Amino acid sequence: MNCTVLHNDHRTSIFYALCGVGILLFCVMAGCVGSSSSSNTGAANLTNLPATDVIIPVDSPSALSSTSNMQKGGIPAGSLIYEGLVIKDRNGKFDPSLALSWNVSADAKTWTFHLIQNATWNDGVPFTCADVKFTNDYMKTNNLTMGYVLSDVQSVDCPDDSTAVFHLKTSYSALLDQISRTPGITISPMHIWQNVTDPQHYQDTRMIGTGPFVFKQAAPGYYQLTTNENYHGRIPVITGVILKVITNADSQVLALKNGEIDVVSGITPAVAQSLSGEPNIAVYSINDTGVYEVAFNMAQYPANISTFRHAMSHAIDRDTISSLFGTGQPTKTTFLMPAFAGDYVNPADVGMYDYNLTEAQELLASAGFVKNADGTLIGPDGNPVTITIPLGTKGAAGNDKITAVLKNDWAQLGISVSTLSYQDSTQYRNAVNVNPVFIDSFPVMLHDDPDALGNFAVTPLQETNYYNYNDPEYNSLVAQVKNTTNQTAIKEMAYQMQDLLARDVPTAPVASTDTLVAYRTDRFTGWDIGPGYHSILDPKVLENLTPVQST
Repeated sequence: MNCTVLHNDHRTSIFYALCGVGILLFCVMAGCVGSSSSSNTGAANLTNLPATDVIIPVDSPSALSSTSNMQKGGIPAGSLIYEGLVIKDRNGKFDPSLALSWNVSADAKTWTFHLIQNATWNDGVPFTCADVKFTNDYMKTNNLTMGYVLSDVQSVDCPDDSTAVFHLKTSYSALLDQISRTPGITISPMHIWQNVTDPQHYQDTRMIGTGPFVFKQAAPGYYQLTTNENYHGRIPVITGVILKVITNADSQVLALKNGEIDVVSGITPAVAQSLSGEPNIAVYSINDTGVYEVAFNMAQYPANISTFRHAMSHAIDRDTISSLFGTGQPTKTTFLMPAFAGDYVNPADVGMYDYNLTEAQELLASAGFVKNADGTLIGPDGNPVTITIPLGTKGAAGNDKITAVLKNDWAQLGISVSTLSYQDSTQYRNAVNVNPVFIDSFPVMLHDDPDALGNFAVTPLQETNYYNYNDPEYNSLVAQVKNTTNQTAIKEMAYQMQDLLARDVPTAPVASTDTLVAYRTDRFTGWDIGPGYHSILDPKVLENLTPVQST
């Protein structure tokens, strides 16, 4: 271990925590601890951590879960230890990872990946096609949750160590999307997992990967990763990453000011403004990182009435909601985001549902929704229209802003709106299934190309969807998109699917949001590397960091 001395108390506390779970023995062997027999003197010398380790806060202990990569999965672009075959950036470009190149058959049923030949697992074992085949086979044999990402794959063959051939059950032109974006799939080491007979309960304490960082130690509230000096790609200049749990957003900002951490992501515009005069702190924006939508459960009254959905889509004040967010912009498409989907967005369907309460009221009246003398909207079933919107923990701050605007506007239509909050994801999903309206947020990567439109389909592999939307014409188009690699045909079918979404309105996108990031300028440079990188934990971002000074 690098024993460069840092005179920062926050690193002292981190080092104590890590030593408490076994790193102390390493320090003794490496000579970090002095020869004095005094325990106090020894402890004082344990304040040493590399000056070029970057400290990043995470807001939940679950982010430090010891659940194995096989069980947890995760998008390859967001993994520091594990890698997938390819990476898709926010510009829609597929970059090599463990696969240097690839090609697909005309019917999109056979995909051949030409693998990198100089990669090793961080325990020194070479990476080969056998690991790729094993990952597919093992996940399915053991019925692991993440195996669904590879559900279209019939089998994987290995003609040689550096070639992996994926044979699909059906044609799938968007396989690269499936394996590279949320949740994606990473490759696991056969030589480790082939000896694990109970992967459902196995606790992976070694976390052997091929990525740019190596798992070093865990302690309550901390993870320590070190740079993989044998990495097959660009080796980071920083010596490691320490993830530190700080659950409160205000506490994260305070820790940044105090120099206890190096960066904070997801700050509010007000906090960004307050930091403008702070010494050694700068702020930058990652544009369009998430999307909020007001969605309809088409199996529940009154959202099962098409005209009701049309009317309510005119009763969403996207401009006001976006202004409350303080970042991002209103979204006036049916689902795809223009900044990322480009010309896959059908311009004929943009802005169809402008904010117009008068039009909303007229549409409601045409469908048998009429106000009584008290101004209460009475539905065609003869009862007052009341909407309960279930709220989960995902996008909580944005949810509150959206519901505040909806309550005000929908009250003008005579609709009473209430909310119920759920901390448990299962309870939240159950509530979504029995209520007509819900709010959801998604990473922008799920709004970036025609394959994302498959979220609204019913297929043999996807028997339902969030919206209970089931249109035979739409389902057929999704199947056709999967079955061709002809980009012109895919674009034409994507336009048709968006026409159907505009007609049926299973969801109403509201606004995109930006992510504001604050970082210490006296520690590292290179955080802001452009619009293609959405996270401070993206390996490409961390590989770009350069220490301002080493002491």
